[in-house]
Amino acid sequence: MSIDNEWIVLDTNIWIFGLRNQADQPDCYQLLQRLNKLYVKTPYQIFLELQANLSPDELNRFFRIIHLYPNRIELLWVKAEFDLINKYRDLGCKLGDASIAAHLEMMSIKTLVSENRDFFEEIKGFPFRVLRVNEALRESGIVK
Repeated sequence: MSIDNEWIVLDTNIWIFGLRNQADQPDCYQLLQRLNKLYVKTPYQIFLELQANLSPDELNRFFRIIHLYPNRIELLWVKAEFDLINKYRDLGCKLGDASIAAHLEMMSIKTLVSENRDFFEEIKGFPFRVLRVNEALRESGIVK
């Protein structure tokens, strides 16, 4: 399977670690370097989390990246549906994670790339798969 030919979502932590090029998360930076080969949708909830956690300079870099790849990266301004958010809250997701899960379901996205342990531990049976960044790199042919 490959993430190169499908729309995916990069979780907030992938963007933050990648934009900061953190030494303890080099795979996130490496994945962001591959954005010219990926199709990425960024749900409203992730944008809100980025706004709350990135410095103005980091947020400017985020927008520059989006503008570099207008046919490959989409920022979605639509809020997730309350019924879907509540569905994931009832299954055990925290509010932010429930909103992200609801966005993925609304958009019929099949893959979330995340380093958020809660997405691996909170609930099972998402209608999408959750990949760690090293798995996404492997599927993209960057890491063997």
